[in-house]
Amino acid sequence: MKQKVVLVDKYNYQMFDDMIFYRANGRYKSKAELNVPHDFTEQYAILENDLLITYAVEVENKFVGYISIVYIPKIGKPNNNGYIFIDDLWINPDYRRLGFAEVLMKAVEGYAQKNNIYGLRLYVSTDNNAGMALYKKCGFTNPFGEAMLMERVF
Repeated sequence: MKQKVVLVDKYNYQMFDDMIFYRANGRYKSKAELNVPHDFTEQYAILENDLLITYAVEVENKFVGYISIVYIPKIGKPNNNGYIFIDDLWINPDYRRLGFAEVLMKAVEGYAQKNNIYGLRLYVSTDNNAGMALYKKCGFTNPFGEAMLMERVF
């Protein structure tokens, strides 16, 4: 199956929006739904933030997965250009186990190496066996022991 990894931008954002619709609703938008005009001004502004990068996997002119990363610079540490935090990685269930998640992880690794980033970090649920296997395969370790992701929502 031919696929390519692309940077999500304002020129392909509608395909990204359709994939997010699929994630929420279990189906891609109908032609009629795709033709409804949308104002993506707010999303385009977010895409212009240099600290947020989103890559998508494109198969047959639709996005079937994505990875969203955030660059976290570190100051006061010589030779340390900070970390990339992997915020979200998702693959359409119909396209899982085809290597697309690993392809996205390699795209992030390439971005990090190109930009002299010190390291990559992420959180994964301990009951997400597939995710943990992927991240270990990609070279991630758990140097922190047991940790807990905490959140405060406003």
